[in-house]
Amino acid sequence: MKQDKRVILMAVMGTSPAVLTETVWALAHREKPVVPDEVVVITTSSGKNGLKSAVMTGTPSVWESLKSALRKEKIAIDGKLVFGETSIRVIPDENGNEAGDLRTGADNLRAADFMLGELRKYTESPDTVVLASIAGGRKTMSALLFSCMTLLGREADKVYHVLIPPEYECGMEPPFYFPQKGVTHQLLSRGKPTGGKVTSAKVAIELFEVPFVRMRGWYQEKFKTIPPGYQTLISRMQMVAPSATVYPEIEIDAWNGAVKVDGRIVSLSKTCFATLLLLANGCPVKDLHEKLCALHTAHGAAKCDWLASFQEGERFNGHSPVDTVYKTMSELRKKLAAAGFANVETLVPQRRRPVMFPLDRITWHNTDKVADICGCLFSFLSKKDEG
Repeated sequence: MKQDKRVILMAVMGTSPAVLTETVWALAHREKPVVPDEVVVITTSSGKNGLKSAVMTGTPSVWESLKSALRKEKIAIDGKLVFGETSIRVIPDENGNEAGDLRTGADNLRAADFMLGELRKYTESPDTVVLASIAGGRKTMSALLFSCMTLLGREADKVYHVLIPPEYECGMEPPFYFPQKGVTHQLLSRGKPTGGKVTSAKVAIELFEVPFVRMRGWYQEKFKTIPPGYQTLISRMQMVAPSATVYPEIEIDAWNGAVKVDGRIVSLSKTCFATLLLLANGCPVKDLHEKLCALHTAHGAAKCDWLASFQEGERFNGHSPVDTVYKTMSELRKKLAAAGFANVETLVPQRRRPVMFPLDRITWHNTDKVADICGCLFSFLSKKDEG
């Protein structure tokens, strides 16, 4: 990574402060070393106290020893690895005080809002790169930071997890923070010596880059500003992103007015079928009334039974109000839902919502005849006509 931008390491932390120093060490020892300019830790009050005691106190402190060790290896750290008490951001409790732990759902939702806010401080600037460490803290803290990164992360931002060999995870005395020359550790099990020892410099640290989906590009042009709250942002995202669902297979016979949902025949009125036909062609909801009124006067309907019946009806005869569209769509949703279409709003949306159904899952039959009669009203942009 070219460090032409300011690199921020943001880590969640619980009662294992070593994951922070291990991550910094591993980043600095990559094939292309990365040394964060600034380090930010999100934690609880107990995590803050443990971190300060373990890493930031003593002469020299573990943090200063880490910087000294990197400097001896001629790794450029001057002006980098800025980290102090103000770098520790404590999640608030319900009263705005420092939370001692995250025990309830409400605690974790506050933590999500807090993480999102802290992350936004850095991801809103084009001159920063954020490296998120999810190795520390409770599992929910790691999961929430990862989720926040999917919502706010940009192309250059990364998520990491740091690992040491499992035989060393039960603890060592003195505690292991990073590989140090001339230091030997007594291995522990449940806090007691096992008799085994390991040389600090031989403890291998693996830094795993966790792939993640960056969703920011899906919504940033649709929102004037990014919502400040985690739940609000998730809710807004779900409004503009494709639904996470298994869509049914839909077959439409455009000439005979027949519809199947996952092989089940759906009995529709002629107005409902005409509405479905337009929606399945990608017609925006705002244009439905105009298109249906135009379909009502299309020439050659006598050759097509369902279309002839539609044109004999009162709806969409040029005098029906716009609300007629919404009533018809409501009827259509009920019919499709009764046929087993679980997420029918994706194809027949509520007012002002876009069509989210993947139209390529619709199989068409006999579209050429209807296109000949109705001209440019139908484009049949979905799957190729199957006869």
